[in-house]
Amino acid sequence: MNSLNKKTIIYLDNASTTPLSDKAKKEMDNYWNLFYGNPSSLYSLGVKNKKTLTYCRKMIAECINADTDEIFFTSCGTESNNWALKGTAFKLKEKGNHIIVSAIEHHAILNTCEFLKKQGFEITYLPVNKFGEVEIPTLQNAIKKETILISIMMVNNEIGTIQNIKELCQIAHSKNILFHTDAVQAIGHIPVNVKDLDIDMLSCSGHKFNGPKGIGFLYIKKGIEIEPLLNGGQQENNMRAGTENIPLIVGMATALKEHIEMLTEQILYINNLRYSLIEQLKQNGIDFNINGSNNCVPGIISLSFKSIEGETVLHRLDLKGICVSTGSACDSKNTQLSHVLKAIHCDKEYAYGTIRISISHDNTLDEIISFVNELTKLISGNVSKKMNAKDITK
Repeated sequence: MNSLNKKTIIYLDNASTTPLSDKAKKEMDNYWNLFYGNPSSLYSLGVKNKKTLTYCRKMIAECINADTDEIFFTSCGTESNNWALKGTAFKLKEKGNHIIVSAIEHHAILNTCEFLKKQGFEITYLPVNKFGEVEIPTLQNAIKKETILISIMMVNNEIGTIQNIKELCQIAHSKNILFHTDAVQAIGHIPVNVKDLDIDMLSCSGHKFNGPKGIGFLYIKKGIEIEPLLNGGQQENNMRAGTENIPLIVGMATALKEHIEMLTEQILYINNLRYSLIEQLKQNGIDFNINGSNNCVPGIISLSFKSIEGETVLHRLDLKGICVSTGSACDSKNTQLSHVLKAIHCDKEYAYGTIRISISHDNTLDEIISFVNELTKLISGNVSKKMNAKDITK
């Protein structure tokens, strides 16, 4: 799917970002120079891009079982999250001022909530269990008559836990409360059907599934009204001002469709790599904990090791041409324990030795073996037996 040079690097940080797929790049190329018309213009060059915009919107809608006019293009997942929370808060502020989110949300949600607190909104941060799951009674007990929005991420970016979004959403709707989910780590990696889930809003980012950076979308269910985040022109049905970036939209739509068409095959393949990685560590006698739930996206693996710092592991692996993350890539400059590991009460003897490995369909078993061999040397201080693909029990 992509042109990553596997001879020079083993890339295991796909939850942070992914390389642009060859197919997406090819589709985008013509729109940089040949088909550059403004889709809001009335001449043929602009009208063509207006049709392209509609076609891409339809492609994306079909991937999540939405209606075409429920897809609104943004610059990224962060903007989508900001828009969902701020747009709802300011639209419904006369109805109530209470918003509920989980304690393990991405900072695009948490920092937006801190902004809204300064505007007079009350925020409740739901605790999670040791697997990173929001429990139904916890949500039910947090709801107030002033609650206007509940936002729970579909998949956690650090530990990969999948939330029971459908049931959480049912709780919200039973109290006439809007429900938003940050699905940045879910779209393109697990099946998502917005009609079945009955969610009101969903955020997505293109570069998490081999699309380009700088593009995302917000799903807004028909009939839901929120305030625009950007004011100006009449683009995106008067909801998001600014000339649409056609090349990036084409790339995102192409990459998402590509993922969805091979989703079942990808999930099975990545699950096998995940199993092999964990089994190799066990066979090598490494002492480690796996963070998160068994109900998780297969590609995200959060591992904690005793008596070693995750940042040390990261830098040593980097010297060997292997890319991983310490917990959350968005916390890579900070040395304190991540808010997610704190929330799941990760054993402190292991917590500071946490790394996140995120696998994609582009990774190979040989890469996983090379990674485990280097990690084993680092953790144990001894050179372990070199393993080959044939050594792994399927």
